[in-house]
Amino acid sequence: MNEMTRITDIGLPDISEEEIEQLAEECEVQITKYLVNKIPEKSIENLFINCTLSLLDNQLDVDVDIEIDQTFDTGQSLKDLLQEATDCGIEWLENQLMEMKKK
Repeated sequence: MNEMTRITDIGLPDISEEEIEQLAEECEVQITKYLVNKIPEKSIENLFINCTLSLLDNQLDVDVDIEIDQTFDTGQSLKDLLQEATDCGIEWLENQLMEMKKK
């Protein structure tokens, strides 16, 4: 299990609850794509990714939870890979929020 929290101050656009849900789902997709590109898909027995976005007092909290089981070792550091995947998802999210601010 890998759970990460990171604080970045980028300022937030006006954002609805529906948009927050959509961003969380798409963030999960981005993290999944990253992992599948880095790990042979046939080695993945179980993969669960959950991104939770919570907006409170104009602050968006992002929690990423990744659980992965592999059928065989691929020789890669899973801990490092999960951190990279989390960072990739959060960077994607930050970019989406910045684009929304421009509109």
